[in-house]
Amino acid sequence: MKIQKIMFKLILTTVMIFGIMACASSTKLVNDWSDPAFKGGPFNRILVLAVIKDDIKRRAYEQTFAERITRNKVTGIAGNTLIENDEDYGSKPKILEAVKKSGADAVLLAHLISVKKKEREVPGRVDYMPTFGPGYGYYGYYGRAYDTVYTPGYITEDTIVKLETTVYDSKTEKMVWAGGTRSFNPGSAKKVVTENADLIVSSMEKAGLLP
Repeated sequence: MKIQKIMFKLILTTVMIFGIMACASSTKLVNDWSDPAFKGGPFNRILVLAVIKDDIKRRAYEQTFAERITRNKVTGIAGNTLIENDEDYGSKPKILEAVKKSGADAVLLAHLISVKKKEREVPGRVDYMPTFGPGYGYYGYYGRAYDTVYTPGYITEDTIVKLETTVYDSKTEKMVWAGGTRSFNPGSAKKVVTENADLIVSSMEKAGLLP
């Protein structure tokens, strides 16, 4: 009976771990908007700029997003390949110069809104393990046919990353698309970028801004 209990606990633990892994990282597009009056698309070359204080993370974001958005007839250009200094991201002339050099017909601006950590209590749970052998089962009492396994509760910390992305037409400098995303317990910074890119690309395609 002890072996059965141990095996049941191992199986239960494995199921819980895979369940946690499956829902540990989730990025959602919480809102999006596109200009219904814009008739200039679709875009083929997009300059990706990220407003992130950490220079290394900013470069990684731009590079990963540019690679992710590059598909079919679309080419993504990482802003750091044209704008060397972090302070130049606040200079309109520098950005316009980068747009001209890249030949981009659109500028995608990603802004890190916040990274928040929040504690959450996961309550304990009781699971019932069927037992076998003499005295159990069909001729036994229900209370004797099942053993209980208690998994204690615990405190975990969730990480929530919020990003705002806007897209501008290079010719008119007008905003043509905007969206906000939220990532819950992302496994890595790269996963946040790739999931963001996929959601944004899908939304822009539906809006007719990408081929």
